[in-house]
Amino acid sequence: MIARRGLLDFAWDIWRTGHGGQSAVTAHQQARLTDLIKFARGRSPFYQKLYHQLPMDTRDVRHLPPVTKPELMANFDDWVTDPTVTQAGVEAFVADKTLVGHLYLGRYAVWTTSGVTGKPGIFVHDGEALAVYDALVAVRFWLASLTVGRLWAMLRRGGRVATVVATGGHFTGFATIERARRLYPALFDIIRTFSVLRPLPELVQALNGFQPAILVGYPTALTLLAQGQAAGRLKINPVLVATAAEWLAPAARRQIEAAFDCPVRDTYAASEFMGIAFDCGHGWLHVDGDWVILEPVDEAYRPVPPGQASRTALLTNLANRVQPVIRYDLGDSITMSPEPCPCGSSLPAIRVEGRRDEILYLQAPGGDAIPLLPMALATVVEETPGVGRFQVIQTAPATLSVRLEVMPGTDGPQVWETLARRLRDYLSAQGLPSVGVKVAPEPPGRDPASGKFRQVWSDLDAAEGQFGVHHRGAENQ
Repeated sequence: MIARRGLLDFAWDIWRTGHGGQSAVTAHQQARLTDLIKFARGRSPFYQKLYHQLPMDTRDVRHLPPVTKPELMANFDDWVTDPTVTQAGVEAFVADKTLVGHLYLGRYAVWTTSGVTGKPGIFVHDGEALAVYDALVAVRFWLASLTVGRLWAMLRRGGRVATVVATGGHFTGFATIERARRLYPALFDIIRTFSVLRPLPELVQALNGFQPAILVGYPTALTLLAQGQAAGRLKINPVLVATAAEWLAPAARRQIEAAFDCPVRDTYAASEFMGIAFDCGHGWLHVDGDWVILEPVDEAYRPVPPGQASRTALLTNLANRVQPVIRYDLGDSITMSPEPCPCGSSLPAIRVEGRRDEILYLQAPGGDAIPLLPMALATVVEETPGVGRFQVIQTAPATLSVRLEVMPGTDGPQVWETLARRLRDYLSAQGLPSVGVKVAPEPPGRDPASGKFRQVWSDLDAAEGQFGVHHRGAENQ
């Protein structure tokens, strides 16, 4: 499905809609939802079956049944609207890491995720959807975040952008950057990706050498980098810091802003829709309601009123046609603002509780505590063949316990042996060769209080977590 409209067309439409008030946003949303429902019923066998008892004139999103990631993945070949897209073909594509940044069948982007629901997913996006995502980022993030003064300061610093993300797989952030690199080779020298799997001292050294004008990454990674900046080991001078993929705690925002002496802007994105919402600078994220519908709901998928945290959120992607995502259980808890945002935007304002995984501090042979980023650990585990759901828990100063669920049809002991070897190799590269890795007797499970599926955390209490050693992330990175 080749894009019929280009980036500039969508950028103009997005800018104009954003300045047209709530009525313009609502009108675009409803028109696109009507078209999406009609398209899905006509081209997707999965949705034909799911909606067969619904009236043909159904236009209210609340009347449509919700769907889940496991449900969609189990019906992959019936879910897609292009019969040339098959689960076997897509899985073979994502298994080849040399194809990151390339288009499947020459026309579709493919992104993989596990997400907070703990189930792996593969999401295919067509050309028009990619153009919409790029236009949303350009207009509602970059244009809104880069004032004339910041843009001039960015250009004076060479315009270099550093992204600190998980690399090596078809992850949304990394694959998007690699796609842009292939489309615009001239950007190679000013946009550079730094892997969160690198040992922290190496990452600091590399960033010092690159001197980015804009720094983008996960909040946990940027928190450690902010500590290094405050201590004088990291010496960069960005004009803007952007965060994504994890929950940005208010304390972390303040720490990052203070260390780098520049604004921090958060983004809310997913493999199902890149660019769900963007930070306005007033403590809220604004949902791109002309291109996405985000519904806060409780555990029974009933609407949750503004001001109240939801159990999950249902996402409808109004841009993508090859793999329609309609009332999809995203797994994130969101809170809609009960009042208009002080920034004046007509777009819905939310706060998000996404991934709440923790930085782990593990004891090295010399006594130092070396920080490990949760996204880095999750990447090592997720990229192991045969791994389904998992949780990595620190149970002692130098011990990790892994709750593991393997994919059907795989050899469980072999999957664990491969995973344990990969984890030990990663830990050794971080200076932690003596950390023990063991498989837990219990399966992965949700937090009994929040219902969320955390992947990486420590079971040590505050006193035990100190274990009388230096935190290299805070003092010796």
